[in-house]
Amino acid sequence: MSDSGRSVLEVQDVHTYYGESHVLHGVSLTVAAGQVVTILGRNGMGKTTLIRSVIGFTPARRGSIHFKGRDVTRWPPFRTVELGMGLVPQGRRVFPSLSVRENLEVAGRGNDGGWTLERVYSLFPRLKERAVNRANKLSGGEQQMLAIGRALMTNPELLLMDEPTEGLAPLLVREVGATIARLKREGLSILLVEQNLPMALSVADHVHVLSRGQIVHSSSPEELARNHDVQSRYLGV
Repeated sequence: MSDSGRSVLEVQDVHTYYGESHVLHGVSLTVAAGQVVTILGRNGMGKTTLIRSVIGFTPARRGSIHFKGRDVTRWPPFRTVELGMGLVPQGRRVFPSLSVRENLEVAGRGNDGGWTLERVYSLFPRLKERAVNRANKLSGGEQQMLAIGRALMTNPELLLMDEPTEGLAPLLVREVGATIARLKREGLSILLVEQNLPMALSVADHVHVLSRGQIVHSSSPEELARNHDVQSRYLGV
């Protein structure tokens, strides 16, 4: 772990609501510098709500979220992104009518940090080949590469990834896993929401299992791999 274990993200006793519906019930977790922390759970258990609370789309009503030592609990998303959060949203959400290059350039506007077009293209050579193609003409796997590349163009210190392998063929799942492993080696901190257990366990430093808005299990990936009771009860494995 880089930076001697310094916390990049600290989520403390977070309660989040949609209207009167209480979705997150006292969630706490930390992500250290250079660490991949994975959130696992069945659909509808609050995983996406947690990501939305961290970046600011659905602010927590109670509890606190600290990013790089600053209380960002009720910050709007544009401010958390300016401070160094990047989001790979569920469903990819690329701009369909813009070209690959335009999608990346829009995200990188005003940033002069480490992530450039060429660096994204070196991570995903396929995007360079498709640079002038509209995003809606890409395959699902290519759109996922573009969604990750677009988030990297904001030069994040913490990458929030919401179901990046959803709907992808097994070969592409492995490719996304290899990309996450490479970003981790380069020192990026990642909070990963994922349904694919083998991929999630292969890249994680620490895993949390979320059920009905609460963390019901936290451990190393190796420990969860051995815990078949937790896998069957909360993950349907």
